Amino acid sequence: MSNEKGTLSIEEQGIDTEEERKGTPASLFWPWFAANVSMFAMSYGAWALGFGISFWQATAMTIIGVVISFLLVGIISIAGKRGNAPTMVLTRATFGVEGAKVPAALSWIATLGWEISLTTTAVLALSSTIEKLGWGSDVAPKIISTIVVVGLVVVAGIFGYDLIMRCQQVITI
Repeated sequence: MSNEKGTLSIEEQGIDTEEERKGTPASLFWPWFAANVSMFAMSYGAWALGFGISFWQATAMTIIGVVISFLLVGIISIAGKRGNAPTMVLTRATFGVEGAKVPAALSWIATLGWEISLTTTAVLALSSTIEKLGWGSDVAPKIISTIVVVGLVVVAGIFGYDLIMRCQQVITI
């Protein structure tokens, strides 16, 4: 959480109140863009080409998949905006406190798997870049890459939203 504009501090709270929110739909461009052009997404696209379909078929399939999936995400997230809470918190109204544990557990497992996949892919991509630049070989680039990527994840988690939003454009590009 920022104390004042331009300064960063450790984020000490979770969910902001309506008055504390400062994000806009336009400010979400870079994080959402990053989610769709990540190394994992690009490698997944290359994997689709391995089925023998043409580049244009793969491109059409990707566009349709992204539009449909993010349309669904957008519709589901309306509840969070209207309820002033994350969508998973609002599932308690539908399933009850005990019943919401099942979707929460499934969401946690999916998030954990997604984060592991993205972090691993980022480490391997950075390691390959280090090797191609001639800055190391064998295990050293992987160790350095792991320290850098995990370090960025931890620091971003500690400083939270403001740091993530500042870094997101640079990281994405």
